[in-house]
Amino acid sequence: MKNHSAIQVRTDTQTAARLRLVVARLTRTVRQHGAAGLTPSQLSAIATIEDFGPIRMSDLAARESIGASVATRVVASLQELGYVERIDDATDRRACLIKLTDDGRGILKNLWGERTAGLNARIEQLSATDVELLQAALPVLEKLVRENEIRHSVIT
Repeated sequence: MKNHSAIQVRTDTQTAARLRLVVARLTRTVRQHGAAGLTPSQLSAIATIEDFGPIRMSDLAARESIGASVATRVVASLQELGYVERIDDATDRRACLIKLTDDGRGILKNLWGERTAGLNARIEQLSATDVELLQAALPVLEKLVRENEIRHSVIT
């Protein structure tokens, strides 16, 4: 039985390593379809603000796994571009919230459309069997992401 556990752990480690590599490569491939002149940090911050905003700077930093000073610089650059704005926090007058502007929402919508179209073109090149396998794997991948989001929401 002990050998079975060792084999299972090795298989899980190999699976995790393969998954990490394929996700990184797929992310790089998807990113090739437009970036709207944004850095990966800016784009990630805008997406997080879209998902969880209006959001406090400290919550943004926690969700992005970056320091407060880095979050401040990223938000300042996005503010200069007109994609985010700071608004007063109605629950705490000492704090402010970061929210997307209409331009920020527009740039994200365009970018997501470009990237989805690019990825869709690649998926269309797969066999029907491979597309079915991909569709079957999506709930598991979504669960991995949800569990990470749940851990972040408990922390913040």
